Amino acid sequence: MLSQDQRSGVAVPRPDDPQPVRFRVLGPLAVQGRDGRAIPVPGTKQRAVLGYLLLHPNQVVATSRLVDALWPGRKPVTARKMVQNAVSALRTALARGNGPDDEVVLLTHAPGYLLRVDPELIDLHRSRRLAEQGRRELAAGSPAAAAESFRQALAQWNGAVLADLVEAGASWPELAAMSEERQAIREDRADAELRCGRHQTVLGELRLLAEADPLNERLCALLMLALHRNGKPVEALELYRRQRDLIAERFDSEPTRELRDLERAVRTRDPAIDPPAPAHTVPPLAPPEEVAADLAADRSAPPAATRTVFRPPPGAPPSALVTEALPSAPVLATPTGEDAPPGHAAGERKRLSAVLVRVEPPAVVGGDDAEAFDIRFREVSAVVAEEAARYGGTVAGRIGSTLLMLFGVFRSRVDDALRAVRAGHAVHDRLLRLALPLGVVPGAGRVRVAVSTGDALVRFTEAGQDAAPMVVGALLDQCLRQLESAEPGHIKLCDATRRAARLVTAGLGDPLDSGSASAAVAALGRSPAAPGARAPLVEREAELDVLTALFNQAVRTGRPHQISVLGEPGVGKTRLVQEFARLVGARAEDAHLLRLRMPVLGRPTGRTALGELVGLCAGLHPADPPHTVDDKLSAALRRWLGPRVVDRETVLGHLRALVAPAHTGGVLDGEAVAACRRMLEALAAERPLVLVLEDLHLADDGVLDFVDGLAESSARIPLLVVTTARPDLIERRPTWGGGGYRTTSTMHLEPLSQDASARLVSRLWEQWGVRRTLDRSDLTSVTGGIPLFVVEYAALFGRPSPAERAEVCGAWPEHLPERVRAVVTEHIDALRPQAKAVLRDASVQGPRFWSEAVAAVGGREVAECERWLAHLERRHFLVRADRSSIPGSDEYVFRSAWVREVTRLSVLQPARREGRRRADAWLAERAAGIR
Repeated sequence: MLSQDQRSGVAVPRPDDPQPVRFRVLGPLAVQGRDGRAIPVPGTKQRAVLGYLLLHPNQVVATSRLVDALWPGRKPVTARKMVQNAVSALRTALARGNGPDDEVVLLTHAPGYLLRVDPELIDLHRSRRLAEQGRRELAAGSPAAAAESFRQALAQWNGAVLADLVEAGASWPELAAMSEERQAIREDRADAELRCGRHQTVLGELRLLAEADPLNERLCALLMLALHRNGKPVEALELYRRQRDLIAERFDSEPTRELRDLERAVRTRDPAIDPPAPAHTVPPLAPPEEVAADLAADRSAPPAATRTVFRPPPGAPPSALVTEALPSAPVLATPTGEDAPPGHAAGERKRLSAVLVRVEPPAVVGGDDAEAFDIRFREVSAVVAEEAARYGGTVAGRIGSTLLMLFGVFRSRVDDALRAVRAGHAVHDRLLRLALPLGVVPGAGRVRVAVSTGDALVRFTEAGQDAAPMVVGALLDQCLRQLESAEPGHIKLCDATRRAARLVTAGLGDPLDSGSASAAVAALGRSPAAPGARAPLVEREAELDVLTALFNQAVRTGRPHQISVLGEPGVGKTRLVQEFARLVGARAEDAHLLRLRMPVLGRPTGRTALGELVGLCAGLHPADPPHTVDDKLSAALRRWLGPRVVDRETVLGHLRALVAPAHTGGVLDGEAVAACRRMLEALAAERPLVLVLEDLHLADDGVLDFVDGLAESSARIPLLVVTTARPDLIERRPTWGGGGYRTTSTMHLEPLSQDASARLVSRLWEQWGVRRTLDRSDLTSVTGGIPLFVVEYAALFGRPSPAERAEVCGAWPEHLPERVRAVVTEHIDALRPQAKAVLRDASVQGPRFWSEAVAAVGGREVAECERWLAHLERRHFLVRADRSSIPGSDEYVFRSAWVREVTRLSVLQPARREGRRRADAWLAERAAGIR
């Protein structure tokens, strides 16, 4: 592993908050110390002893039980001594991760041992607590809160329980029971989602779960209801018939009364089981391939002879999966593709993108019959809801034949405007195809779409995420005016949307048929180059040398290596790997180079990330027809694996599955992933291979596992894997980049120094022919050394006229570029709610502020504020002064004046005034005390 040389920017990753030692048993056994580093627990027996004790925390476990767990068959004579040795080694390992208060202690307690530990430090306990909380919330009639609790409970799982020990032969009864717990949480979560009206979200996952456990009547009921609500009643009835026949064949019995009642309700179209108005629709907890992989890994679902009956939850009516419908035309925004985290401010100024979709009344069969109109319009509403969820938006309601989607309500993203435009195109395209089944004469469908971007006030109620926020501002009026002026078949964009989405204007105002709309969606899918990607590279020479040295080492030793380049948004990750790729590309005859960016909005080809990787290896083009894809894959295999490989057709079949579009390719299994790895290894065997994967924090767990496996491969191949990611990746995988010792390493990019920032601006101005004097102190205070901000600063202050500066700033306050505002807003919204609240409290004060003043503004404990301020410093929002001008209270400044301005502008003016008043009162009190 690389040395921790701060000058070179190389360091072992650490979590954002100081945390006590933590244990993971829901997946491979892992221990994380207080400093965030993985605590190695070598030896299968030591890991088995620790794993077994973690399944029984704060309980005395007899030595005989440990011996039976470690040696279920014939036991060695020295078994007890070996257990003692394992316990001794564990104590030494745990001591390295403990704090001064000895949070975790392994005690000898007759007749065995006791692991004293706070249960909250074990992911299994957290999952159980969150699951019980969700069940209480579900029984209390709060399905949205329950769904969130169940999602958090499932998020604790990272695979089968103690997967590494199971692989080594552990077969304890507790493991099967715990896998059943996971299955129960999945079912409860699906139940809660259905009660919230999220039947489109859970349908795919329920199919996989029901297929894996065909005798589970509760899953059958949930899937039947989801199918019915997705307009597939025939499929729901067929599912019931298969379930009934299977139960009769296996048990000579019949389904439960509750399941029979549900079948009758579906058959008679009982309105009691119709879907409620959509509440918070979120993406599935995991992509289908991940769910399938989890199910395969568990291997502990109820056996074939087990029948799981369906019962409604406590206190619920027989049709317990039905909730009261919300008003059909809600006025307030309700989340679909994104969740409102707890702790949101009561009100916030945000930049939103609004999409209005209108289907003219002649396009819907039914004439003046309101009931027929409503029935037909449900299909239109379903299309809008699906596309809003797909692109991470929010369905805000419907008035007549007009529907509203909003993007950026709960969480801002840099590409909200792009998401809005793509969603508008997708809805337009689908509604044109939907017109014929509705009975409309071809060409009579009149679909209008308008997209507007601007500021709005988002106000949240005290009920939190269970209540809809109110969106106020001129944005919606502007969007409505655009819709009125749009011609049928047009997609109308405002100037702010065009600018924010960075789209070419040619063709976007022309009438669109389904073909051109699809082409536009594909064009929008191409990821734009990262901001500042072609700016000069400054003060990254040491990091570039490290990457070059690792590549040379991989070539010299013939061993794979993986390095993660971590950093906050705008710190220059993409620019660094771009320069490294240029150097490798200059040696094209000596090395292969593959670059892949993880998609935010999905790819135009519909392929998974691994499918795109195979496509790069084989030289596939998005427009290639199936027979061309087969020819290119076959040629690639012959080249890399040789013509006489016995299993070539098998490998080819797996690669075909990987490159198939995700919506038609089915679930990928481990053999397909192995085939992709085999192709990369063959490519590296031909010539050294550099694989660059950008924005890995956006990848799903399957891709992360794949990347991990490349570095741990036993094959002797010259392979260097370079990944870039935000620190969010370490929150998901605390041990990322630190598990391979010699095969993995991590590099942290820090902001530029003042000298480097000045050099970057000077070189940019020289390139652009700008002649002006640089104010170095102003540069540092404004940009904070963030390379993206430095580039924007150069672009802004290199413009000679106010009109040219307006091109950079748009409609925002002077000296605040649009790109900076978008990046900072996304960065802030990605914070934990408590950290975001503390940052907002700090922003309403002056350029300098103190921890106690922040506590006074927010009415918090000083210790709590100090903890979150330290967290914000590590995330490059703040800088702590070496010495405080007020004794006893830490002094901070914002790393960038632009960060403070964006944060301050999000706070409502009354809250700003009250915060400033409290801060001034604290300062006056401290000044009086000092005198």
